[in-house]
Amino acid sequence: MRWMALALLVILVIGPSRGYPLHASNGVVNCTIYGAFKDPWATANANANSYAVLNVDLSLEWINSSNKSSIGAAYSLTDGNDRAYKSSPDYTRELQTSRRLIGFVVPKETIAKSLTVDLSTDPAAGDQFSIPFAEVANSSNGKVTLLYYGITRTWSDSNKKTIELDMSLNNNDTHKLFLNAENFSLVDQWGWKYGSQEYDHYGRKGLSAVNLEPNGTIRSGLIFSSLSPLSRPAELIYRYSNNSSLALDIDPEAGLKKIEKAPEKCSTCGNAEEISDASSLAGSIKATKARLAKVKKNNTEEVSAPKGRDEL
Repeated sequence: MRWMALALLVILVIGPSRGYPLHASNGVVNCTIYGAFKDPWATANANANSYAVLNVDLSLEWINSSNKSSIGAAYSLTDGNDRAYKSSPDYTRELQTSRRLIGFVVPKETIAKSLTVDLSTDPAAGDQFSIPFAEVANSSNGKVTLLYYGITRTWSDSNKKTIELDMSLNNNDTHKLFLNAENFSLVDQWGWKYGSQEYDHYGRKGLSAVNLEPNGTIRSGLIFSSLSPLSRPAELIYRYSNNSSLALDIDPEAGLKKIEKAPEKCSTCGNAEEISDASSLAGSIKATKARLAKVKKNNTEEVSAPKGRDEL
């Protein structure tokens, strides 16, 4: 019963949304995942090209905000095949108090399924709990299925940004499908489109031309170069034919709520109807005329309306 109650608590805290940030709690501590990304595995190991460092950006805090002590926790990551990986101390970086990057050395194709927070070394922190990751973004037109796994790497050179995206495409048709880098484009948050390239400036390979067999799947990196350092990936587009395409919303900030500024109070403004009208140019003129008419009526001997004002 205890674990059932804990599971219910985690579900309620996470809520129905699958976008970042992700939240979970065991009733004693809160864990928030702000996002995840992959880096190359920098090692001389012969299999280095087959692995990557999956970084999870998270915070772990006491629910009781007055408790400033550190929390003893270990982290493990479970992939889509239910294989578990322990965090690597060599790739764990402290950012600020209670905020850190947790690194996991995993096969490059790994899809993160959940993160487990193990608190067994800190009895005061409660029981361990897990946080499911967001589902893989995907889109299909029946002929092909496009899946997006995230950003593999990003770097800048001479103030030009290069991004590599991790994607896969499945040919659901009964015919071979020709595919190359030119089939893909990236749109930033302002709607500017960048084309994919087979190689980056250093000769590192992205997607090469291929004839994809029926029911075949290809998983590859997509390279987009010469982006503005301010550009943020917002949409990945696959051009299926001259008049057909698939688009995926990949904006990491698309789910953030817009903060609206509350209107300031004004002691000299008119009534609610007048304030509402003043939101447009016509309403502003109407409100001005109403105020002038009121002044003119109350101060007929001392104040007169300026010449031409009634014609506004």
